[in-house]
Amino acid sequence: MNNLPLVSIVGRPNVGKSTLFNRLVGRRRAVTSRTPGTTRDSLNDIVHWNGQDFLLVDSAGLITDFFGFENPEVDKMAQTQIDMALEKSDVVLFLVDAKSGITEEDREVARRVRKFDKKVILAFNKVDHLPQEKGFDSLDSLGFKNVVGVSAITGRRSGDLLDVICKMLPVAKSEKESVKKITIIGRPNAGKSTLVNTLLGSQSIIVSDVAGTTRDSLRFELKLSDANSKKTFEIIDTAGFRKRGKIVPGIEKFSIIRALESVYEADVVVLVVDALEGMTRTDAHLVQLARDKSKKIIVVLNKIDLLDKKIKEEIPNLNRFGFVTKQTIVAISAKDKTNIDLLTAQLLKI
Repeated sequence: MNNLPLVSIVGRPNVGKSTLFNRLVGRRRAVTSRTPGTTRDSLNDIVHWNGQDFLLVDSAGLITDFFGFENPEVDKMAQTQIDMALEKSDVVLFLVDAKSGITEEDREVARRVRKFDKKVILAFNKVDHLPQEKGFDSLDSLGFKNVVGVSAITGRRSGDLLDVICKMLPVAKSEKESVKKITIIGRPNAGKSTLVNTLLGSQSIIVSDVAGTTRDSLRFELKLSDANSKKTFEIIDTAGFRKRGKIVPGIEKFSIIRALESVYEADVVVLVVDALEGMTRTDAHLVQLARDKSKKIIVVLNKIDLLDKKIKEEIPNLNRFGFVTKQTIVAISAKDKTNIDLLTAQLLKI
């Protein structure tokens, strides 16, 4: 995926970024909601259009005032990720709401985007009908040259938007190489995102003690190597699984659906277990889910750095489920990188 041109969708909250992302990639990848801050981590997928491929990134809403947000520290970390995406982008797709017109927040976003000196397309979303389309040209273009009216909901003029994007992209070869997929699953706060960041060698995913920080299935290219081999994978971080009765309808429900889809498409499923809390029925259920889909499984016992004696006998209920103990098991600390080389060896071996 690193060889593909990168296009980032940016804009203030609730202008329809995730809806447009889903429209352009051709499937419902991003969780959408009217709740501001639903998207936190940057989500990406490959778009194929008229023989051209590019990597599209859906980012959190650009904000400066965090008053009223449930977890402001988490949302501030999301803003850092937006800057990372902007820095790497070949084209920036700046989305605004045609119905509400240009706001002061939009102007602030425009100032922030200009700092990166990138090619910019200003897209007016929610141009759902012909009368609206005829009127959007009179809206303030914020000084940007390339302006397109589009409807993420209906798909109106989405093809025109893709044409404009492709004209502005650098030439790139189509991505055809097939790579194995590793899906990371587990209960909330088991350390899934920390493990993915450690394997990637970068802070690609927001990590927080707040349960439910990861809301979507996030995909990254992962290159692993040891003395014997070197391979490229696609690694997928997922939302935390809770007991069915505790799952909240809405955003969390759709997050779990995305996680399940990621399990179904995986070649290898890595279950991350909190070593302090031990093996639970939910962990066993997740192993059984992967077994039912005939997936290769690695059970990772994380946070061993927090154990007093750092021995497996300290882990509660480790041998409670016989079929779980028959899987490949690796004890690690994703935070301080203890035994990460052992996990890497198992992934390369599988």
